[in-house]
Amino acid sequence: MKRLLCSLLGLLCTQVCWVKGQQVQQSPASLVLQEGENAELQCTYSTTLNSMQWFYQRPGGRLVSLLYSPSWAEQRGGRLTSSAASNESRSSLHISSSQITDSGTYLCAME
Repeated sequence: MKRLLCSLLGLLCTQVCWVKGQQVQQSPASLVLQEGENAELQCTYSTTLNSMQWFYQRPGGRLVSLLYSPSWAEQRGGRLTSSAASNESRSSLHISSSQITDSGTYLCAME
């Protein structure tokens, strides 16, 4: 029997967070895609920031740091790429060739 390769992924359950009195908003609110598809998650914030970090958490698991950038340089880690546009007050996390193990909650943190 063939295994179904196009499993749906529940990739993202975002949360609104507050960092030192500023609002940080993630989007999209949720994302479902097929295995192998690419995804982009975004964080927008209200003021200028010095650094940004993306975290991941599996259901019932611990929070894991994915990428950290002390500046606005692009950061890469395997299938993950983080980029930022300081003039637009936003940061993006790109996930290429999504896998079932990517399912979980993604959070951004700004300083």
